[in-house]
Amino acid sequence: MPSHGEKTGAIPVRATMQVNRILLPNKPHLDPIAALYVLGHYGAEQFPGIFEAQINFWSESRPPSAEELAQFKAQGVLLVDIAGGDFDHHANTSGVEESVTEIAGQFLGVQDKPELVALLNYIREDDLEGLHNRWGDLAYLLKNMYKQDIDQVEVVKYALQIINYFQMGQEQWFNETGQEYEEKSNILKIKGRGKNLKICVIESDNLQVANYAITVGKVSVVIQRRTSGHVMILTNKNHRIDLRDIVARIRARELELGGNTRPVDLNKLSFYGNSSQISNWFFHRSLNSFLNGSDALNKTAPTKLDTQEIVDIVTDCLTDRG
Repeated sequence: MPSHGEKTGAIPVRATMQVNRILLPNKPHLDPIAALYVLGHYGAEQFPGIFEAQINFWSESRPPSAEELAQFKAQGVLLVDIAGGDFDHHANTSGVEESVTEIAGQFLGVQDKPELVALLNYIREDDLEGLHNRWGDLAYLLKNMYKQDIDQVEVVKYALQIINYFQMGQEQWFNETGQEYEEKSNILKIKGRGKNLKICVIESDNLQVANYAITVGKVSVVIQRRTSGHVMILTNKNHRIDLRDIVARIRARELELGGNTRPVDLNKLSFYGNSSQISNWFFHRSLNSFLNGSDALNKTAPTKLDTQEIVDIVTDCLTDRG
């Protein structure tokens, strides 16, 4: 795994430490294992020996004493998620909850690397927000391995290998999708209700480019048209975009372009899902997205609206007129 040397200066970075042993909590969950991955992948120069070091586990019900901590330091023991150690989220006094993986990333100055976004978000959601533990989920799988008395070192090695495979895919995705995003996207900036919004307009058949725009580009809304003519309008969940007016106006225009001449009530067109009258658009509640077809619904008729009209509707509905 290559080492990257970026530093932000947010956390004082100490001198190089020769790592002879690694100490993790007993039966470590995913967060400290992911932190160890980040330290090795991005900090191998700063922590020589980290890949060859023996992994041990702190099984005491108490934190290490000051004398033990000093002894660990003298022996070249790297403490991850151990109270009083170098990478200990328990010691955070800022009032902002952080995972130990985030702390490790900040220490090395790599927390904003685009290819780490998905991993850091996943760890935060699992460790601090409890959003995972589903069937087939990596965090839950590790817990089940412990229940079966699988050796802890084997569990950690397994998790590190899975994270490495995932991150290799993330880096490939970042390089390929990022290049397409940079080359093809048109970014519009508008003043929304109480905040500035970025809208990405792009024509692409790459279904991951919208996710890239949201996670890396930090855009609020993505309008993506495929070469088939199908359009997806996706939103950044952190920006709390209200799509209801957009949904109603696009549906009204779809009806009009389809030959409807009767007056329509926009208030009745902002419903979730779809209808037999306007079956080619689906308002997805949980994703807060408006979809004209998808991979699963590939027989859906493409919209009759051109891209510019959709862009005009989106920007008009989201622009603050006050």
